[in-house]
Amino acid sequence: MAEEKRWKPLDLVKVTAEYLAGKSVPSPRLDAELLLCKATGIARRVELYAGFEREVGPDDLAKYREMIRRRAGREPVSRILGEREFMGIRFAVTPDVLSPRPETEFLVEAALARVDPVRSVLSPEAEDASRGPGAMTEELEKLLDAYAEDADSDGETDAEKPLAAPVRPADFPLASRMDRRSADRSAAGPARTPRALDLGTGSGCIAVSLAARLPGARVTAVDISPNALKIARENARAVGVLGRIDFRLGDWLAVLPENEGYDLILSNPPYLVPGDPEIWPEVSRFDPPLALYGGNDGLEAYRAIVPGLPGRLGPGGVAFLEVGAGQAEAVARMMRKSGLVGVAAHKDYGGVERIVSGERGR
Repeated sequence: MAEEKRWKPLDLVKVTAEYLAGKSVPSPRLDAELLLCKATGIARRVELYAGFEREVGPDDLAKYREMIRRRAGREPVSRILGEREFMGIRFAVTPDVLSPRPETEFLVEAALARVDPVRSVLSPEAEDASRGPGAMTEELEKLLDAYAEDADSDGETDAEKPLAAPVRPADFPLASRMDRRSADRSAAGPARTPRALDLGTGSGCIAVSLAARLPGARVTAVDISPNALKIARENARAVGVLGRIDFRLGDWLAVLPENEGYDLILSNPPYLVPGDPEIWPEVSRFDPPLALYGGNDGLEAYRAIVPGLPGRLGPGGVAFLEVGAGQAEAVARMMRKSGLVGVAAHKDYGGVERIVSGERGR
């Protein structure tokens, strides 16, 4: 029996990237690198390049081949790895939850800018949780870029790119009108503890990120799926914020008493339309349909959520809803009709109106 070829990491990445590209997989080289790191137990992508002379052992090679088989079938990398980074924190993901998206980071950034941009930094617990396999410092990223000049030109897809820059308060009309005492609070003492509500929490990425970046904040997270809530709790525990998040099983606002008032309400509800040919296989085949599809026009969830927002927001409280492309105007009309004021749509870094916000008057 002929001896199997011995592979070095860079040679293996190059061949794998070519194979994945032939299967129409987006960002083939990046995927090849991430999966090889997982198979070999390498913590950071840069180490593939720093240790380019080492050989990949037969056991690791077998694991890698199985991962590549799955990726060639368009299974998302996050599903294969069992985790996805969001807001600098690593979240466990399973088939029961939507894999966190960069668009939803924009939603969280908008809310943080509204509440207290000076203090919206990772808590020590979340900072520790963010240091997992694949986590990368800016210095390591630069080093990786220097080593990987021959990387494929596809790079990361829009669905995988991190946000280009942090959201500034001025990017959001509501944030620009925010209580100017926040600057004084940063110098004089602790910021006011906000109460936040995350509707349709899924993996818990929104609720956990808010709790991690707003120390002391109390967050309520609602989901109709018991399995999703289980994953969300596990993620909250891993980040050290479980004690500040109240998880509730139910359908949107129906599970909440009407007298509960929140400073922030966030939601990334299902807004895709079934049968849309633009939906990638990574989404349509592997994300839970309950978290994806919003009826024939994609707006079903908003019709259930928006009318109840004024009654669940405290005075001056703000709701931020993520929407699909072309849906912002319809959702904004719903918000105005419900009685919210200062309704505005906010474009993401791709120029898509991605967030609609509205405020309860004081």
